[in-house]
Amino acid sequence: MKKPVLIIGLILTFLVIFIVIYLALAQKQVLAPTNNTEISKSIIQSPSPISFVGKEDILKNALNLYIKNKEAGLDMSKGPCLGKIADDWVLDIVHNPRQSVDDKIENQCSEFLEGKVHYFIELDLQGNLIN
Repeated sequence: MKKPVLIIGLILTFLVIFIVIYLALAQKQVLAPTNNTEISKSIIQSPSPISFVGKEDILKNALNLYIKNKEAGLDMSKGPCLGKIADDWVLDIVHNPRQSVDDKIENQCSEFLEGKVHYFIELDLQGNLIN
């Protein structure tokens, strides 16, 4: 009766040792950046939408225009362009995830396509910020 208990104990001990060694060797070490330059490089390299720091009024204008059109009963199911919200900015409504109707010329902002403005904000049909 002692022999099966001893064998099970040895097997369990071997498994525990194997798992500990595997976890110790298989894990990739993560190093924190050592200075602000490394942090800046990682932020710059990561894809992110346009920062609205200092441009909060543009985002507020977009949300206000969205609410105004939503309350007026505008059909947003085709992803319409709602128009200019600030100098060089327009508001476009898109589906999330994006659908083919969002890419149709008639549903995009003509001011942006014509180069009259250079930036756009995309909100989804519920008014959530996409881009």
